[in-house]
Amino acid sequence: MTTTETTSQETSITILRSLIADLQFSQLSDLQLHDLSAIAAESAEGLCHGLLYLAESLENGTHASPQSSGQISAWLKASAHIIPVLLELYEQANSQLFQMQSAS
Repeated sequence: MTTTETTSQETSITILRSLIADLQFSQLSDLQLHDLSAIAAESAEGLCHGLLYLAESLENGTHASPQSSGQISAWLKASAHIIPVLLELYEQANSQLFQMQSAS
């Protein structure tokens, strides 16, 4: 079986997001859901700022050493996996909060 790197990354991202989506958010307290939602939103925003900084550095002609390039590559791959997870956490926590508020 031959797969491309992109297909492999897309599959692992999809699997990871699916696993997060299956978490039982109904078992979390109101405070835990607020914390989870805030942390996920702030983390996603921080990752986006980091990506923008990297893009602007590249546009300005800043060259990275071979060691830095490896670290940047690993960070970008991790970001590609964590951003969908953070969004899923944010959506699930807010959905559960809405359900809890509707029930009150």
